[in-house]
Amino acid sequence: MGVSVGKLTKYKFMEKNSNLKDYLPNTELLTYKSFSAFLDQYGIVIVKPCIGLRGSGVVQISTLGFDKYQFHFKHKKVEVEGRQQAFTYLSENYLKIKKKYIVQQKIPLATINNCPFDIRVMIQRKTSDLNWKVTGILVKVAAKGFFVTNYAKGVKTLEEAIIASSISKFDSEMVKSELKLIGLETAKTLQEYYKERRRIGLDIGITDSGKLWIIEANLTPTISMFDLLDDKTMYEEIKEYRKG
Repeated sequence: MGVSVGKLTKYKFMEKNSNLKDYLPNTELLTYKSFSAFLDQYGIVIVKPCIGLRGSGVVQISTLGFDKYQFHFKHKKVEVEGRQQAFTYLSENYLKIKKKYIVQQKIPLATINNCPFDIRVMIQRKTSDLNWKVTGILVKVAAKGFFVTNYAKGVKTLEEAIIASSISKFDSEMVKSELKLIGLETAKTLQEYYKERRRIGLDIGITDSGKLWIIEANLTPTISMFDLLDDKTMYEEIKEYRKG
């Protein structure tokens, strides 16, 4: 039986690496106890299926005060009163039977024109080589009204995004250097458990203070988004590595 590719499993593997631990948002298996504790601690939480692709089933829950909670799914928002009622609403409307879910602290992502964005880092290796290389970095900007970038209104280079964003004071080369270190460290860590994998797509969030957070490691990442950039250099290298 193979190793699970679920989000919580990959999180636990990465958490063992002291070089990655500070980049990981607090994450636990979803139960009423963890849901309630995370809301108390962070005020805003994200719930995701352990197995899911491209933002499917991701919900944001916010504490509004006076025992009221707001659910944000895609571009829609709903308010529910009562902590237990909120969990029941979550279970009945967003959770699928026989699926496991995680609850995660919400990362306050930097924005471009008030739309949050995150960074995709592509790390690959050749079939006959155990050495990993960062072959692509781009920024995904969420569509207006969405909190996840899987519903993106566009992609940008890291340099373009930083200039246009709420973190314009940061040097893009310094950010890129840290992104590459995180990407290579993640690839080496996950390779221990997923030995046949040759491509990892790492979604990394950045806050207004410049703090980087690992949102998710994708073991079957799409590469088509890199073809949307005007400069095809990264896309061509990614395709070349994919050939083996």
